[in-house]
Amino acid sequence: MDSTKKGIVYWITGLAGSGKTTVGNALYYKMKKQSAVVLLDGDILKNIVGGDTPGYTRQERLGRARRYSLMCKMLSDQGIDVIICTIAMFDEIRAWNRENFAHYIEVFLDVPMEVLKKRDKKGLYLSSDKQDDLPGIHYEAEFPKNPDIILNTDGSVPVWQCVQKIQDVTYKEKEVFNKDTVYWNEYYQQRPVILNDCSSFAREMQNMIGDQTAAGETKYLLDLGCGNGRDSIFFAKHNIHVVGIDASDVAIGMLEQTHGDDKYLEFICDDFVTADVLFQREYDYCYSRFTLHAITEKQEEQLLGNVYKALKRNGLFMIEARTIHDQIYGLGEAVEKNAFIYNDHYRRFIDPEELIRKVVKLGFTVVASEEKTGFSRTETEDPMLLRLIVRK
Repeated sequence: MDSTKKGIVYWITGLAGSGKTTVGNALYYKMKKQSAVVLLDGDILKNIVGGDTPGYTRQERLGRARRYSLMCKMLSDQGIDVIICTIAMFDEIRAWNRENFAHYIEVFLDVPMEVLKKRDKKGLYLSSDKQDDLPGIHYEAEFPKNPDIILNTDGSVPVWQCVQKIQDVTYKEKEVFNKDTVYWNEYYQQRPVILNDCSSFAREMQNMIGDQTAAGETKYLLDLGCGNGRDSIFFAKHNIHVVGIDASDVAIGMLEQTHGDDKYLEFICDDFVTADVLFQREYDYCYSRFTLHAITEKQEEQLLGNVYKALKRNGLFMIEARTIHDQIYGLGEAVEKNAFIYNDHYRRFIDPEELIRKVVKLGFTVVASEEKTGFSRTETEDPMLLRLIVRK
């Protein structure tokens, strides 16, 4: 999906009583005259995503904030502008927003505590009930570190001026890495035949997870950077529903023509780091062969977090990638840490110990890890590869 077609997310945050709903409503009514826009208010949302008895501890608030972000992404990815008014005083939520929203404007309503207490019609700031944990009172709020705009909404500035200031803000264009789309399009144009055999890694992983014929329920596998689709097709033959993602429209177009009617196969042309389908379904397995070294380290960190969220509990993340001990490491033009342009395309080599630390920190458990040559030997090369399988 072209990111220019995606909506803007206006994340309006501030402590209770700072005027989020007032500013958000005013912005909504001004914007709806020109564009498709949705207003999401925290006071209403908490009853929708939190059920009949939404909790108010820090962890319960954090869980709701994560769901708010996913809802905003779902809407904005469909070209709808979103205005959300929420406290959500969590650094990790705002960091996730900046990584995953194509167009994001963070608005912080900064109001002195004495003003908030004067406005406190619900008595929130007077409550001593520790079960109703209020940021700024019962626990330390994580205030925005780099909002796009800070507004003092203590009443000294008219609401319409606040709205105008928000609309004057221009969102920052995200850095987009094209994953050598031109190179890979030419590569697959020269190899139009879908290979019947799968990789040895796919065969090994299939032996690990087993045939799903008698499983009794549909298992879903996400194939990141599926390329010509040979591994996706192999998994589907074992009655696993496979969603294959690749940035090459040539490869995806070929797969749709040849396997578009297969009930176990679904192919999508998109950036597998932030593809919408990562957030629309939970997966039993995520498969990444020769794809981690096709993205930057920053994108890798983003992808690992997104995969963790996309996997079901006990779901497997299966990775094969070239390592820093590979024979071609260091060849070509160095462009960043462990990354080089060689043979006309980008390749970043994986440090096994570093990658394992990252996935463990996210909450994965290592099932198996092995680094060696011989995994993918051809007539011309025998790369040093890491095979890493982790469980959520």
